Amino acid sequence: MPIAQEHQIATGGKEYIDKTVEILTRAFEGDPVFTWLLQDFPQSQHQSILPRYLRAFFTAASLNRGMFINADGFGCCAVLLPPGARIDNPWTLLPAGLIPAIFATGLRGLKRAIFEYPGATDALLEKGLTKAEQKEHWYVFIMATAEDRRQQGLAGTLLDDGRPLWLEATTAYSRDLYLKHGFTAVGGARLGKGTVGADGLPAKGGDGVMIWGMV
Repeated sequence: MPIAQEHQIATGGKEYIDKTVEILTRAFEGDPVFTWLLQDFPQSQHQSILPRYLRAFFTAASLNRGMFINADGFGCCAVLLPPGARIDNPWTLLPAGLIPAIFATGLRGLKRAIFEYPGATDALLEKGLTKAEQKEHWYVFIMATAEDRRQQGLAGTLLDDGRPLWLEATTAYSRDLYLKHGFTAVGGARLGKGTVGADGLPAKGGDGVMIWGMV
């Protein structure tokens, strides 16, 4: 009988921002949601803009009691927010540098990041959880496994710690991964319908980027 492998879990705060940015920038390069957010820039520039975006988001998370968690030396890492905490808390947007980072993508990018995406995800949250349940669930703001560390059970280790979680899957691959670990898709939303394709790149009349709310 094979012996179950135990993975080392570490949690922290702002001291983990740099390494988390490094790992997740690579993991989310080409992600449909970030491509949609950055659609006003040539695709060749996305790789250089994304780290600044992520750093601002993660700083905002750290200012709102966010928890940075990783498995086996950042083989897989995630940023979690406790019940009731929000990245877009207006009191921490400026200290986090989020407004300047988003303004660098233009007013349309600001609208997508501050209004369109949270509006879509809030609707999914309301559909999936009661008000009482929302007070108990942690939000997985972002999560990914380093490409060379996949298929090692690292994501499952972070997801299966018993903490009630809700999240959005931004690709069919991640949706299926979460389904495998016991999550249920409570609904979907399309971002940028009519203006971008499924990959997030500009496409007149495109289907838009699909995301799934999961609990």
